[in-house]
Amino acid sequence: MHRFARLIFVVALLAGPAWSQATKPGYSPEEAEAFEQMRALQSQLGEGKRDFIAQQLSLTPEEAAKFWPVYDAHQQALASLNQRRLDNIVVYARHWNADSLDDATATKLAEQALDIEKDEAALMEHTFRKLKNAVPAVKAVRYLQVEAKVRAIVRFEQAAQVPLVP
Repeated sequence: MHRFARLIFVVALLAGPAWSQATKPGYSPEEAEAFEQMRALQSQLGEGKRDFIAQQLSLTPEEAAKFWPVYDAHQQALASLNQRRLDNIVVYARHWNADSLDDATATKLAEQALDIEKDEAALMEHTFRKLKNAVPAVKAVRYLQVEAKVRAIVRFEQAAQVPLVP
């Protein structure tokens, strides 16, 4: 698991407040300990992201009252997607580290990863529809751009850490 420690850390940073699922049964004690440390860091970073978004959008008080509930729901849904992504990566890491990745497992993991991508795109669409009814469309689009940029940075880190299938 050591080869994937940084990747799991990066995924966890975006997991948000619903990260409590990370210690569910099935994770090794080493993985669970890493998740606990990441959860503590996430709670520190969560407010920073919220402040950064607020700064980027310059919401009026009226807009903020409508925006933040949509943002919070989006972050909760992202946390669920991040958990699924992390589960997928952990299974891949275990097989890769044990040199036991076969065609059936690789196919299953790829299909799960693609489903996560589809669900994330659908979430972005859903959030945009809600936001454009809550705030001016320009601010809704700006939020999606900022969120996408933050996630792109994390996804780059993920991609850099995951070794190619042998």
